[in-house]
Amino acid sequence: MDTPKISIILPTYNVENFLKQCLDSIAAQTYTNIEVIIIIDGATDRSYEIAQEFCQKDSRFNVYWQNNAGSGPARNNGIDRATGEFIMFVDPDDWCLPTYVENLLELQQEGNYDIVTTSETTIYFSKSGKIKKILPPHFKEGSYKGGQQLHEKYLSFFLNGYIHAPHCKIYKADIIKNNNIRFPNVRRSQDIIFNYRYYDHAQSILISNYSGYMYRVVSKERAKRLKPDYYKTIGIIYNDIKALHEKWECTFDKKIASTFLFGSVYTLFESNLMRGDSILYIVNDPTIKEIIENANPSKKHLALVRNLILKKDYKLAILIIRTVFYVKMFIQ
Repeated sequence: MDTPKISIILPTYNVENFLKQCLDSIAAQTYTNIEVIIIIDGATDRSYEIAQEFCQKDSRFNVYWQNNAGSGPARNNGIDRATGEFIMFVDPDDWCLPTYVENLLELQQEGNYDIVTTSETTIYFSKSGKIKKILPPHFKEGSYKGGQQLHEKYLSFFLNGYIHAPHCKIYKADIIKNNNIRFPNVRRSQDIIFNYRYYDHAQSILISNYSGYMYRVVSKERAKRLKPDYYKTIGIIYNDIKALHEKWECTFDKKIASTFLFGSVYTLFESNLMRGDSILYIVNDPTIKEIIENANPSKKHLALVRNLILKKDYKLAILIIRTVFYVKMFIQ
């Protein structure tokens, strides 16, 4: 196996309780030709000090400070500083198994793939730090080459979550840098946008159910987690994907795209109502209307809310959303 340098980028904000575990797991990688770029995104806890102390012990690690701008700009900062042939992203509250980097590089070199995407092991923790449940890897494996095949498969990959998050992937740095691919300056779902911008230039992809990445989920307050203007980001994603299919001369399946994105629309409804905000400005947005009209959610409460909104029975829709929210909170 060739031994190219791999740049690992960590956008870091207020994760002092988890950061050392993450850094230790990267330092322990069996593949050693790495540089680790830690971007402290205006953290107000001890994340910066923890990173500085770690960098003094391992010369492969470097930390940089930026004023708080979000994980997207932090990752862009890391991309600008990366000198490796490949780029990987790790979230600083997660951790990796020792052979994670080595295995992803081996998968990439099997067919010189432009992108390799692997599954994750999702570990749910209680607020007290106890493990509640573990969701094992769940990807359907396959390799695909040629622009036409990738373009025709995009919505299927999108719906199955293969190309959403930046972690669990290895990217070619030259594709990112030569095409000026960056994370947009939005606070949510910037990873989806980055990935379809990269995907537009890819000619091959390997999907593997291998999991060496431990994804941490901590039980926390669900309300107010999405900002009131998040519907604009949902609209950008929908319209961008539609435009890409026009560019690729591929059929854009509105039902598939809308069904997935309606879940985000519903979560925004939930967040708005818990804040005491209206949802009417959201449902009246032309792109959101198109998403609601074309969505076909399988979950009963989502399907019910969608139908009520189409009938403009907003009072009952709001009642259903509130009821489901409080039931979830009680179960949690």
